[in-house]
Amino acid sequence: MSPSDRPRYQLACALVAAGIILYIPANVVPVMTMTVVGQVEPLTVLGGVQELYDSGLAPMAGIVFLASIVVPFCKLAALSWLLLMQGSTAWQRQRAAVRRIVHLVGCWSMVDVFLLSVLAAVGQLGVLASVRAEPGALFFAAVLVCTLFASESYKPRMIWQTKESLPT
Repeated sequence: MSPSDRPRYQLACALVAAGIILYIPANVVPVMTMTVVGQVEPLTVLGGVQELYDSGLAPMAGIVFLASIVVPFCKLAALSWLLLMQGSTAWQRQRAAVRRIVHLVGCWSMVDVFLLSVLAAVGQLGVLASVRAEPGALFFAAVLVCTLFASESYKPRMIWQTKESLPT
């Protein structure tokens, strides 16, 4: 590994570790509080998916589930795999393809956070209904930022470096 790639690798490792740690509160802490006709309900990401499903919006619930739970988990798993395989000659082409996919998907990661902010801004109907963002949204955004920066710091050329070229 070249001297300039070592800090990039370490940064990517730190960001993926932080993303994994933050993934738990991102899915446990409420991301929003919905108030409809006086009934206050804090919702986690999974609670929001359940609410959409119960409201008869199963396709929308599926999209939110995939985009908000499955994709961040898969990105963290893929980045972890890339970092663990660093220096190995095994599956280099597949790892390059996975890195490309993670990088491509990363461009769309913040759509969930954007939609929550729009919902919170537009969903203010006075006494009838309101939506308020909660701390879980910050954890969720932090996970997405960690995966975005980790993907950006792990350059494709690093996949092709072998253990012989790695410093001891």
